[in-house]
Amino acid sequence: MDHEVEMITQVLLQKMGNSKKLIQEAASCSLSIMVANVTPARAMAALMASATQQCNALVRRLAAKHLLSVVELIGTEKLLSGKLQNLNLLVHTLVKLAQDNHQDSK
Repeated sequence: MDHEVEMITQVLLQKMGNSKKLIQEAASCSLSIMVANVTPARAMAALMASATQQCNALVRRLAAKHLLSVVELIGTEKLLSGKLQNLNLLVHTLVKLAQDNHQDSK
């Protein structure tokens, strides 16, 4: 499944923004399961690539929530000892999500 993580993340986030509450919850649950069962680095990359491209504030909030769970799973030490480019991208993405004007995305 690791190879399809980016595509699956993009589709699930899109479903969260274009669907009824039941489908939104199912897509969020599916994203949680995916995050728990793929390589954390791939899950983080896929969420960072898709999260900031979304127009829907709810989708950005849920993407940020799942990104937080991946960051917690990876751990501070491992994140800080990784490549500087990856850390810069993570910080840039988190700052962009934190500066979101919509209250629900914080």
